[in-house]
Amino acid sequence: MRLANALLLACCCLQPLLAGAHAMLKVVTEDAPPFNFIVGQRLQGPAPRFVEQLLRHAGLPFQHHVYPWARSMALASHQPNVLIYSLARTPAREAQFHWLGRLGSERVALYALVSRRDLRASTLAEAGRLRIGISNQDVRGQWLREQGFAEASANRHAGLDVADNMETNLRRLQLGWIDAVPISADSLQAYCRRELLDCRQFRQLLPLPLTMELYLAASLGTPPATLARLRHSYQALLRDGSFARTFRGYQ
Repeated sequence: MRLANALLLACCCLQPLLAGAHAMLKVVTEDAPPFNFIVGQRLQGPAPRFVEQLLRHAGLPFQHHVYPWARSMALASHQPNVLIYSLARTPAREAQFHWLGRLGSERVALYALVSRRDLRASTLAEAGRLRIGISNQDVRGQWLREQGFAEASANRHAGLDVADNMETNLRRLQLGWIDAVPISADSLQAYCRRELLDCRQFRQLLPLPLTMELYLAASLGTPPATLARLRHSYQALLRDGSFARTFRGYQ
């Protein structure tokens, strides 16, 4: 009888631990071609395909969500059991997340309209005279702030003008509300394909010394056992060629 009671007590103690190890993961991302994007209300791209393959390999339950980037960042910064991608890894963010695996990279430049021949920027100092559209909580805006760029305002044309996402910024660029956007060539081409835009209307104004290394990361409250499973599966998918096949043409 004592042995039975001891086993029952042990099971009761283990149950919450096992449940926590297999808690439902909230996987958050944004609509940001070319790695993850929405077409016909469906999430597509190599990053969500790989992330879902990784989670199935790890045997972990999950729910996928697409939010504005600021909301995805807030969830991953403050809630446990949240995975986020494609997150640029920077020194400032290093201690804020568990970094699970690299997904790709993007080299950033400032782009303007071909029709705006009045715009010139051969240095960052000259680019400081422009009104630049950035996305909320995006690393490109953070990097520009670190270079000394101030916020734009109703009384100040030059500076950083914040929107929810890059798609909105490209529309504002076309309307002449902003002068330039920081984006990679691959991302710009992907937006043009999806929105049926003629990409010849855009020109590279200034290449920036900024390359974003994009990762899958986990919130700090994610259990160690879950992190270990995810890291093991990431390495397994690297070894068997799944990662290379999924991201072929995107690296």
